[in-house]
Amino acid sequence: MPSNKGTTKTSGESKGLTVNVKSTKTGSVAAHVCNTDIGVHGIGVWNLHVLLANDGDFWTAQGLEIDYVSQGNTIEEAKENFASGLAATININLHLYGNIDRVLVWAPADIRKEAASHKESLKSHSQITVHDIGLASQQTLPFDGIEYLVAAEQAA
Repeated sequence: MPSNKGTTKTSGESKGLTVNVKSTKTGSVAAHVCNTDIGVHGIGVWNLHVLLANDGDFWTAQGLEIDYVSQGNTIEEAKENFASGLAATININLHLYGNIDRVLVWAPADIRKEAASHKESLKSHSQITVHDIGLASQQTLPFDGIEYLVAAEQAA
């Protein structure tokens, strides 16, 4: 979550363990815990808001506190694609950069403005993923708590 909209707390390394937590004023939180001795990363994202919109033949799912988007043929498929795609994007960023800072960028202002006009439809999403960079394997845990927002005129 971008620090200009909330707070960032980072603890130094202690016995190979690094912790970085970022939060927004909207209540979203991202935490990155890394054991540098064995190359295992734990990522948690809570209270993420996602705008769901019908775009003709498919649905889009656009993160608000993060600029990540996916699509699907149905709302449920768009949600599933968002969660699995976000986990894959996190994994790629951990492999390439060793952190998720490039993922924690707000969606464009026009997307956030559209979402603000549909607050009554907000839902929540959270997810936790574990990434074993040393062995290039990943275990993904269930995602519960992404806050999905369906545009009012599209929900009917």
